[in-house]
Amino acid sequence: MLRQGSRLGDAELDDNAWWLPALDSLEANLGRLHQNLAQLDRDLRQARADYRRLVELNNGRIGNRVPKARALAVLTQQERRVATLAACGRSNLELAAQLHVSVHTVKSQMCSILRKLDLRSRWELDRLLRAGDG
Repeated sequence: MLRQGSRLGDAELDDNAWWLPALDSLEANLGRLHQNLAQLDRDLRQARADYRRLVELNNGRIGNRVPKARALAVLTQQERRVATLAACGRSNLELAAQLHVSVHTVKSQMCSILRKLDLRSRWELDRLLRAGDG
């Protein structure tokens, strides 16, 4: 037992060594928690940016920037398929599984689609495809 005001001797340190693995575990968990919080912060910032973008689109402030449905003609058949599925709300992972390609391929195709149509997000892509249906 530790006495108040005394220095820890080697024997007392050895008696208290059982704490060290627990402290190491707590420190590792704290590090993971910080990483998770940082990721949540990034996700929240992205969600807010997407929401602001959606509000701007719905208010018509950016509506003139969205190309007409005939602009889809510049896409390849595979890009049109990816664009249609992405606009339906499917994730890159779901698209890759459904189309039997890698996630990297889907990401590359999405970048190409957005670039060719001069769009900034899947929100705009969704709006473009819905405008073509209506």
